[in-house]
Amino acid sequence: MKKLILGALALSALLPVVSANAQEIRKTATLAYAWDMDGEAADDNQVVEAAGGVIVDNGTSVAAANYTITAQPDTCRLLNLTISDTNMGVGAGTITVNGIGCLGGTKTCTWSAWTAADDDGVKTLTCTDGMDAYMKEVTSITTGVMTGESDEYFLLGYAGVNSVNGWPMYGRLTQLGPLGEQGVDPFGSYPINLPITTSAASSTTVTSVGSAGSFQNVAVGDLLLIPLGGKTYERKVTARASANSITVNQAMNIPTAGVTFAYKKFWFSTNPAQEMFIPVSGFDTLLVNWSVDANADTGGVVTLLQCTDSKQPDFPTTPWVQMSTFTTATGVAQAPMTESVDLTQLPYQFCRMGFRFGTGDDIDGADESLNASIVLYRK
Repeated sequence: MKKLILGALALSALLPVVSANAQEIRKTATLAYAWDMDGEAADDNQVVEAAGGVIVDNGTSVAAANYTITAQPDTCRLLNLTISDTNMGVGAGTITVNGIGCLGGTKTCTWSAWTAADDDGVKTLTCTDGMDAYMKEVTSITTGVMTGESDEYFLLGYAGVNSVNGWPMYGRLTQLGPLGEQGVDPFGSYPINLPITTSAASSTTVTSVGSAGSFQNVAVGDLLLIPLGGKTYERKVTARASANSITVNQAMNIPTAGVTFAYKKFWFSTNPAQEMFIPVSGFDTLLVNWSVDANADTGGVVTLLQCTDSKQPDFPTTPWVQMSTFTTATGVAQAPMTESVDLTQLPYQFCRMGFRFGTGDDIDGADESLNASIVLYRK
């Protein structure tokens, strides 16, 4: 049975990854560390407003500048169109939305199902990758040749869709699904064989030995995995001066000769077709440690722990079982909590930890600070 335990939050970003017992196998992963989650309520014209979405046709493909991008999605969101066609004018034509998906990679989505009737209303975009229109960035909106346009317009945003559950995770991007679905391996990382050092002093500034460019592919927000004395320490990158110098969240003492390291990227997706899960099969216990250190929003932070016994996940149709949900009220800091799943009694294959806002309203001028990590045990 699942149980809730109040206790110290052992984020792997702050602690070495070690086994407490020589007879015990333990795996840990950080899902979020001092994370500022974004989100808002339904907004049908977040990306394109009425004035910028007046349907025009110059006889060729209309330049993206004719459809002004007012703002980007608040976070990775399922986008849709709201069409105004009350005089039943448009008979044919394609609206194309180009952008970036939740986990990166380009997406192209379209709508062209005009009819002879009134086409007013919210429309679902169809994407070339076979997935729904989840995008974290819109790069252009264009049309081809349109037929019968006069005073019609469209909005682009997320009509009727408040903040939905999303899944944060540090790890390595993978290609897992039979249809090319992306996912993240929370235990995967990107190894770098160029040594780094703090010149044998305790410091938050870490440099590349011999100016070898150790941090060429490392960015602010990444998580470094640094082996020292038989243990692996995790540090979050808080600033990047160059490919040879970064700042981390907590001081370390790395020998002058340096050590090689690995790093993990931070990923976040609200797309249920992307595989943001934790493999738990073969372990006895899953511990999920989380806290809400700052909570700047109008709807509160809602957590959701889910598991499934599906051996071959087929998102989003996989039957997820809700293990727990918890709401931290607006402006309230939630002390560290630990949620435990006994996998010997509940033999799940995968679990995932989601976050959202209660009403979808984030106060963008202030940060949230959310933390989550997992520990897997097997005797």
